[in-house]
Amino acid sequence: MKNLICTFGDSIMRGVVSDEKDASGKPIYKISENSFVSRCENRLGVRILNFACFGSTTTHGMKYINRYENMVKDTDIAVFEYGGNDCDFDWKAVASEPQRTHQPKVTLSCFVEQYKALIGRVKEMNIRPIMLSMPLIDPDRFFEFVSFGLNKDNILRWLGGKTMYMYQWHEMYNLELFKMAKHIQVPIIDITTPFLESMHYSDYLCADGIHPNERGHALITEAIADKAQAFLN
Repeated sequence: MKNLICTFGDSIMRGVVSDEKDASGKPIYKISENSFVSRCENRLGVRILNFACFGSTTTHGMKYINRYENMVKDTDIAVFEYGGNDCDFDWKAVASEPQRTHQPKVTLSCFVEQYKALIGRVKEMNIRPIMLSMPLIDPDRFFEFVSFGLNKDNILRWLGGKTMYMYQWHEMYNLELFKMAKHIQVPIIDITTPFLESMHYSDYLCADGIHPNERGHALITEAIADKAQAFLN
């Protein structure tokens, strides 16, 4: 294989999918053997060290870079995929006190600064950074997922009565990725548009409304493979 790539991100980059639910109705998660990272590794003929982790945010990113520094330093390219957990909320707290103002796990301004720090860290190691945008979410499915076992009415009240606010909030962070990439002149691969181009983009998402299913991973693979060759030469 001609290139060595490392990846950092959350469960989407890790390849986590959910095809089944347990007896209580909660999703059962597993790591797919057909994740877009695995597919890209095979299709592009590159070796990929995947350091993505379930639940990870940009706050965790530096810890993983430092933890695996001896392996990371020998790579040519570092690919980042963050945002889905950064923009998420403590839904239990929201359900308990919908009258309060709640902050996401990572505020937008902190998300940008921490992402820039991750980019700067790998640049210091003479590794080329590449960013990925975020897939879409299905707000109705995601609402059902995060409100499971909680007071749904309270969460919906905090959302202003519309699950679409979840979609808007998620996309605000996604838009910031494109703005950031342009500002710091780092390549970004758009994996959002392929979902937008589908009339029924939810068909490419798991039941939780946020993780791409295996069809979604195939879609992401095509988006990356279409652009990746320019970075591998």
